[in-house]
Amino acid sequence: MRVFGVDLAWAMRNRSGLCAIEDGQVLDSACLTSDDEIVAWIEERGAAEMVVAFDAPLIVHNRSGRRPCEGVFASAFAAEHAGPYPANLTLLRGDVRAARLARRLRLGATPAAFQRRPLRAALEVFPHPALVVFLRRAERLPYKAKQGRPLAVRHAAMCELLDGLLALKRADPPLDVTTSPAWRRLAATCHARPSGVALKCLEDELDAYVCAYIGDYHLAWAGRRSLTVGDGHRGYIVTPVTPRHAALLRARAAIARVPIA
Repeated sequence: MRVFGVDLAWAMRNRSGLCAIEDGQVLDSACLTSDDEIVAWIEERGAAEMVVAFDAPLIVHNRSGRRPCEGVFASAFAAEHAGPYPANLTLLRGDVRAARLARRLRLGATPAAFQRRPLRAALEVFPHPALVVFLRRAERLPYKAKQGRPLAVRHAAMCELLDGLLALKRADPPLDVTTSPAWRRLAATCHARPSGVALKCLEDELDAYVCAYIGDYHLAWAGRRSLTVGDGHRGYIVTPVTPRHAALLRARAAIARVPIA
């Protein structure tokens, strides 16, 4: 099964990170801009059966506010400051980019798509809570740009992310990131302590590795060590979980009447 991760920029003028994995190995990664580039990159490496994990809103019908699944995440991961950003049609200006790409790639975009064969599915993921689980962190990894956050803090967090991705070789399921032709470049860039555009592109490409691994992890552990919070009508997010986070998500979802599986 070939799994792709896409750290998708909301604005098409910005770069998006991409990663392709199969059988526990990273095949390749890149940082691209346009829809055409993204679709071409995935189709060139595609397979009859594949999953694409988007770090971007995939199903959005609400005009304002946030989707129910986002409210559940914000509450369950509040202690770690790892809740998702709100998505609505006003913020997206009516353009749900991930959904458009899923259609172009002929992928089902709802949780039900995982029950169909051949399997060709898109899913929405969010790296921050996933990294809390994968890296066993007490709070979100501070590698993103934020007002008042020193560059040194971001560099240290980026190195932790790099080490965490390397450690996936011993995870279940395992993933060897060093098989990627891009890995040496990414590691060298990280150790050079970049800033500006170079740091942002590094961040986006590494996020795509995380997205791809979430998709692979979900294929292995759906319903046991990963959960789908939400549904195909009001939006959903797939996430890995610890037993504690699974209990928190289920409790918050029950209160909010949000489906969870």
